Amino acid sequence: MSTILIVDDDRHTTSVLEKALRRHGFEVITAKSATEGISKLTESRPELVLLDLVLPDIRGLEVLDEIKRISPESRVIIISAFPSIADVVEAMKLGASDFLVKPFNVDELVSIVKKTLEEARLERKVEAKLNDAVIKALSNPIRKRIALYLLNAGARRFSEIARSTELDDPSKLSFHLRVLIDAGIVIKNTAGQYLLTSEGVAIVERLLLRLERGNL
Repeated sequence: MSTILIVDDDRHTTSVLEKALRRHGFEVITAKSATEGISKLTESRPELVLLDLVLPDIRGLEVLDEIKRISPESRVIIISAFPSIADVVEAMKLGASDFLVKPFNVDELVSIVKKTLEEARLERKVEAKLNDAVIKALSNPIRKRIALYLLNAGARRFSEIARSTELDDPSKLSFHLRVLIDAGIVIKNTAGQYLLTSEGVAIVERLLLRLERGNL
């Protein structure tokens, strides 16, 4: 069960959100000030925080910065009745996952909460899979080309991959595809096409970025 912290001094908004989120199986913690919110964040380390930008004691963007410092793994969705473009831009720079303007549709918010939490789970799963086998698989220049091609082109047949990578030897291409499949990055569908797995897409995007930066 995911834990969600709501930091908002508007009792009506908090009550509506709390009831809706609990109906969908979430554990909900509430705080009516920034100070209380930071205290509860430190105690519970929630997966997600719904943060109002206008609070009675501390400016919302300062709270967001503190949240990401204390619990960087917690996702934050900003909720505000009077946001400025500057606030939205700054919130995203500080690590907010999304921004909703009050009044909002509760069902839409719940949907965004679920999507944000799913993205967080996938990210943790991807990080856990960045092991030696995956790194080795994508460190090879040919396999990097194959992975990038499939990332951009989607499902492709063996012959199309051969042309894109300029590999004339079918046995070599088969070998490299097998390595990618064994690493959980690529699968072969029932139509005989090769494509990245959902996790493979995230792995390739993240790991190749690291490789390009020289961090691996």
